[in-house]
Amino acid sequence: MKHILRTLLFTAAALLATVATLAGAQQLARDTQGRIEYNSFTPKNMFELAREHRQNWAPQKVWGDLSLPQSSEATVPAMVLMHGSGGIEKGMAQWVDAFNSIGVATFVVSSFEPRGVKRTAEDQSLVPASATLADGLLALQLLATHPRIDAKRIGVMGFSRGGSDALRSAVEPLRNAVLKTDLKFALHIAAYAGCNQVYWSPNTTRAPILMLTGKDDDYVGAEPCEQLAKKYFDTGSRVHSVTYFGAGHSWDGTYPVFFLPNATSGLPCGVVRWDIDSWTITAERSGNTIAPDQLGAFFNGCVQRGVHVGRNEQAFRQSRSDAQAFVRSIFFATP
Repeated sequence: MKHILRTLLFTAAALLATVATLAGAQQLARDTQGRIEYNSFTPKNMFELAREHRQNWAPQKVWGDLSLPQSSEATVPAMVLMHGSGGIEKGMAQWVDAFNSIGVATFVVSSFEPRGVKRTAEDQSLVPASATLADGLLALQLLATHPRIDAKRIGVMGFSRGGSDALRSAVEPLRNAVLKTDLKFALHIAAYAGCNQVYWSPNTTRAPILMLTGKDDDYVGAEPCEQLAKKYFDTGSRVHSVTYFGAGHSWDGTYPVFFLPNATSGLPCGVVRWDIDSWTITAERSGNTIAPDQLGAFFNGCVQRGVHVGRNEQAFRQSRSDAQAFVRSIFFATP
C-alpha cells in the first residue's frame, strides 16, 4: 500500500512538474516592461497541437514588447497584439498608442524573428499556424503573472494571419490544448483576418468578438469572416462585425496601396473547415470532404498569387475608434 501511495505521489508530482515546464512557469515583477523573452513551442501543425502530441512540440523561445500605460489604477487591462504575414511592421506602433492612450497595456508578440523568419507572405509554411497560436496563448499566461495587469482583463487583437490566431484562441479545444488552466482571453479583435481556413468546434470560450474587415480585400476577403462571425455568434459569443467600404488588406499600413505579386491567397479556394473533434476536413463551397493526404493537391489547384495591400486612412481611423470603443465597453464597463 505504501509503495502504491509513493508511486501515485511521484506520478502526481511528475505531472505537475511537466505542466509547469510546458507552461514556461515564468513570473513577472511589478516593474517589468519592455522586451520580455518567454517560453513557447512550435507544434508541427494544428493537428499535433489539438491532439496534444507534445513530443512533437519543439520548445521555442519567443519574445514580446510590453508597454504599460500611465494609470493610477492598482491593475490595468492589457491587449496581446499578434502581427501578420509581414512580421511586426511600423503600423503596430499605432495600435500600441491607441490602447495605451485609454489606459490599456499592450504586449506585441514577435513570432517570426525568434524563429529566424522575416515574413511568410510568400510561404506560410515557414512558421506553422499552430506555433503563432501557441505564442499568443502563452503570452496571455505570461501577462497574467504581472502584478500590474488584471488577469481577468486581458484581450487579444490580431492582424491578417494574427487575426486568425485571435479568433482561434477562442476555440476551447485549441485553447485548452496549450493552457491547462481556466485562463482565457476576455475579448478578441480580428482585423482583416484570414477566415478561409477554419479549425472549428462549437465549444468556444464565448468571449466577446469584434470582427473588422475590408470590403475590397483581395487577399483574404470579407465574406469568409462574416460567415465565421455568425458561427461564433451561434455558440453564444457576443459578436460585432464591421466592414469598411473602400478598404483593402492592411488598411493600417504606413505605406500606400501596392501590389504584392508573390503573396499567396487561398481566397479562391473558398472556406476549408477542420472539425476538430473528428478532424473531418470539408470544402464548404462544394460540401466535399477532403482526405488529409489530398489537401496539398486541393490547395495547389486553387491558391493564387498576387494581392493588394496598403493604407486606407479613413478605415484606419474608424477601426482605431471602433477597437477602442469595444475594449472600453468590456474592460471599463460599469457593473
